[in-house]
Amino acid sequence: MASKDDWTYRRKMLQANKEAKATLIALALCIAVWTAGGFGLAGSDIEICGTPLWIVGGTVGTWLFAIAAAVFLAKKVFVDFDLDDDADGADTCDGSSAPTADRVASAHASCEEGRHA
Repeated sequence: MASKDDWTYRRKMLQANKEAKATLIALALCIAVWTAGGFGLAGSDIEICGTPLWIVGGTVGTWLFAIAAAVFLAKKVFVDFDLDDDADGADTCDGSSAPTADRVASAHASCEEGRHA
């Protein structure tokens, strides 16, 4: 695997998408834990220090799950990399690095010229 300094702009965006999707999955799981802990335990007569179990499950349980999910994401999914343009490798039609407004226009023009040549 290439070092993080050698990542292309495209690879960085793919990693950012992976992180966003994993975060959405973690959110969905947090909602499921909250639903199961809160509503799923609502029929229980068990109390902890006078507080119904569904309150503890729906609040503390969800909080603990969210912390565990965040730690998992940080250790297994998220990658620390630099988004600066000057550290990128070539990943555009004309061989330049990550797109800026000028580079996008220039690359588009050169790509169009190459297709019509």
